[in-house]
Amino acid sequence: MMPLHLFYDFDAPARGDALVTERYANGGELHDRFETLGEMLAWGALLKFRVNTMPQRCEGMLSCDEPDLLSHLDQVMVSQGFTKPMTTGPRCGLYERNDVVLICERTPRDELLGNQAFTLGGRDAGALRRLLGKLSTESSLEVEVDEWTPALG
Repeated sequence: MMPLHLFYDFDAPARGDALVTERYANGGELHDRFETLGEMLAWGALLKFRVNTMPQRCEGMLSCDEPDLLSHLDQVMVSQGFTKPMTTGPRCGLYERNDVVLICERTPRDELLGNQAFTLGGRDAGALRRLLGKLSTESSLEVEVDEWTPALG
């Protein structure tokens, strides 16, 4: 396993913070990772302490024909009782409720506008499926689930 080094790019400021890039410890190309360090830390905390502790999880992709995907996602998530633990930019979404948590992000590159990878955790597959159904029927979002953990029977 090769460790990754994170770099703070002060030449790419965003909302009083700076772009986070990464590369392997032995060198190589830099890859943009998060728009801000605050988003990276909050995303990682929700993943480790909320999503990964839930009995059922799934991962996939959210897509939208419009570049502002999160505005469509926000409307549905608020209507379903989710809160946002911190304000984020257009590349990172953090949503939690007592029984379900959704995190999504995309790297800060313009060609990926309208797409966000998501990870969703909840008490059971039914709760996750209900939310995924709401996202696909009550918004212009397209939802593609790539993996369920544990696998559905």
